[in-house]
Amino acid sequence: MCACATTPEPKLFREEILGYGSAEERYSAWFADEYQGVLYFGLSPFWTELRAHRGDATADLLEPGAHLIGRFELDREIFLPPLLVRKPGPDSRSSVWDVLAHPNGWIYYTTYFEEMGRVRPGMGDVEHFDAVGTGLNEIALGPDGNLYVTRYGAGVGSAGDSAEGDGAVVVISPDGALLRERSLHARDGAVTAPKSVAVDPLNGDVWTNADVVAPSGKVTFATFHLDADLRVLEQATAPELMFVAFDRAGRGFFVEDREGRVELRVTHRGTELARLDLGPRAPADFAQDVHFGAGGVAAIAFWSGRIELVREEDGVYRHARVTLEKPPECADGLFYSAFAASHAVYATLYCDAAIVRGPLPSDFEPAR
Repeated sequence: MCACATTPEPKLFREEILGYGSAEERYSAWFADEYQGVLYFGLSPFWTELRAHRGDATADLLEPGAHLIGRFELDREIFLPPLLVRKPGPDSRSSVWDVLAHPNGWIYYTTYFEEMGRVRPGMGDVEHFDAVGTGLNEIALGPDGNLYVTRYGAGVGSAGDSAEGDGAVVVISPDGALLRERSLHARDGAVTAPKSVAVDPLNGDVWTNADVVAPSGKVTFATFHLDADLRVLEQATAPELMFVAFDRAGRGFFVEDREGRVELRVTHRGTELARLDLGPRAPADFAQDVHFGAGGVAAIAFWSGRIELVREEDGVYRHARVTLEKPPECADGLFYSAFAASHAVYATLYCDAAIVRGPLPSDFEPAR
C-alpha cells in the first residue's frame, strides 16, 4: 500500500538571480546535490530561452552568461549567495546544468556547451576542466572517487553546433584529467545520446540510459550496462530506464516505465531485493533524479512534483508519495532533485532559484 501525503499549499522559497550577466536571461534551479546541510544546484535559463526561441536548444548561447551554482541552507531555510564559477563574456554563454558534491569538499559542475569544472565553497578556489571537452551532462561518483559523466553529444562548439555522432560515458579524475571514455551506440541510423549515469560502488559497474535520436527527430530509449573498464556488458531497449542510482551500501535503485506504470527495482550485487509498483506514469512526466537522505530514505523526483519516498526496514521496502505543487507563476516550471531531510522533503523547482518544502510522512522520519 502507498501511504500518501499531499501539500496543496507547499512552502516555496524563491529568489530572483540578478546582476550576473545579461538582463535578458532568467536563471532557474536545475539538478542539485547536498553537502553538509547545504543544497547546491545548477542555475540556468535553458528552458526559458528554449521556449522563447521556438524550441531552439542553443538559445542559452545567444547572450553572454555567468556560470552560477545556487545554494540553500536546509537548517535555516535560507538562500546563500550563489557561487560564481565563470564570469559572463564572449567565451561564457552557457550555464550550469548538473552538480555533484564530492566527499573531498569540492562541488563539481557541468555546463554542456562549455567547460566542466569544480569550486571549493568558502575557499574561493575555482578550476575549469577545459581539456575534457564539451557536451558533458550528468555526473555520478565512482567508488575510487573519480567522476563518471555522460557526454550527451559527441562534440559541441561555442556557437552551439553539435558534431554528429554518438555520445559517451567519460571517467574524469577529481583534478580534471580525462581517464577513460567509451562511445555508446544503440543502433545504426540513429544517434545515441547518454543521459544519466550511476556506478555500483561494490564492483565499479556502470549503468546509463540514453536517448536514441532518429534522423526524423523521433526519440526512443536505450539502457547500457558497462563493466569497470567501460566495456559494454549488455544493452536493452525495454523497459525504459528513467533513472538509476546506487546508495553507499551498493543497492541499485532502478526507476523504470513498464507499459505506463512506474516500477522500482532494488538490487544488490545483481540480485533483486524488491520490486515496487509506484503507480501509473502521467503523460509527459519523468523520473529525473534519485537521492538518499536521512534514515536511508530514497527520494525519487519527477518533473511534475511527484516525489516517491522509499525506505527499507527489516528487509521490507515501503514507499510513500509526497506531492509538491507549483504556484501559478511557476506553471511551466519543472522539479528536478528532491531530498528527504530529518523533518521535511525539499526539491528544486525550475522557476528562478526555487526550493519547495513538503511534509515528510511520520513513518518515514528517522528514529530519534
